[in-house]
Order: sequence, then structure tokens, then C-alpha cells
Amino acid sequence: MKKEIAAAVLLAAIFVGTLVNISVNDALMTELLCVSDDAYFAAQSGDPESAQEIMQSAISRWSSLDGYTHIFIRHSEIGATTEAFYSMLSALGSEDDAELSASYGLLSSQLKSLIGMEHISIGSIF
Repeated sequence: MKKEIAAAVLLAAIFVGTLVNISVNDALMTELLCVSDDAYFAAQSGDPESAQEIMQSAISRWSSLDGYTHIFIRHSEIGATTEAFYSMLSALGSEDDAELSASYGLLSSQLKSLIGMEHISIGSIF
């Protein structure tokens, strides 16, 4: 009976850890999404210098999360997200509205994908 109780406690601890990870991931990716929104809207309102500064801070924040992301997020997703950040930074410097809109869409889709893929669903269980 002790083994069954230990197994149940271990499963409960793993489940709680999963819920904590989902919460942390949601908060971090939402923070990055809000900052990238700020950069996009700054560029749209005619302030490209401020937009580039905001995006640089978002990239710095993303880079500072290596200890977390390299454990809990697939490396291919990390690479794609990093590429999306730098693509948007490049688009902010080019002053091409179509390129900026596309790179912003790519980055926000990537961050929303990172939020969604960590959530528990029937597909992620089976």
C-alpha cells in the first residue's frame, strides 16, 4: 500500500508541476507578446526609434529566459521564435509597412503558439 501512495503522491506532484509550468509559460510569453505589440504600435504611430528600442528590450528579455526555455520548450521552437524576434527588429529598421506587418504577425503567431502548445489537451495526452 505504501508504494501506491508514493506513486499517487508522485503523480500529483508531477501534475502540480505541470500546472505551474503552464502558468509561468503563459505569463512569460504574454509579457513578450505585449512588448512586441508595443513595438509594433510605436512603429505604426511614426516612432521607429522607440519601436526599435522596445524590440531590443524584448529580445534581451527573450535571451535572458534561456535557463527556462532550453528546458521546457523544444529547441526548434526556440530557434523559430528567436528568428521571428530578429525578423521584426529588421522590419522596424526598414520602414516597409508590409514587411513590418508580416514580421509582427509571424512573431505574435509564434508566441501564441508557444502559449497554446504547453496547455493540456486531449491531443497532448494521447
